[in-house]
Amino acid sequence: MTFADTCPDPQAIVPMMPLPEPPAEALLRARLLTMLGAAHRRGVPPSAELSARLTRLEAHLSACAFGRLRADARGLRRLATRLGLSEMARVAASVEDCAKRGDAAALGATVARLGRCGAGALGALRRSG
Repeated sequence: MTFADTCPDPQAIVPMMPLPEPPAEALLRARLLTMLGAAHRRGVPPSAELSARLTRLEAHLSACAFGRLRADARGLRRLATRLGLSEMARVAASVEDCAKRGDAAALGATVARLGRCGAGALGALRRSG
C-alpha cells in the first residue's frame, strides 16, 4: 500500500469554495497592463498619455486647428478603446466628427464633455496604478 492509496483526495476534505470577486481597481489595472504591453514597459503611464492628449485637444480648439484636433481626437479614441474606456472613446469619436464637419459650436461642447470624461478616467487610472 502506497501513500497515495491511504491519503484522501484533498478536494474530498475541503469542498470547493468560490473565489472572491477581485476589486474593480485590480481588474482595471490588469486590463491596462495587458493592453498597453510595450508602451507600459517603456515607462509611459496611460494617465500621462491621456492627459497630454486632452491638453493638446484643448490647445488645438483654442487655435481653431480643426485638422490637428481631428487627428488627436482619433488618437485619443484609439487609446480610450485600448484602455476599455468606451464612453470616452464614443465622445472622442463625436469630437472627431464635429472637427470633420467644421462645426465650431458643437466642437466646443463635445471637447468640454471629453474633458469631463477624461477627468473621470484620469482619476480612475491614477487610483488603480
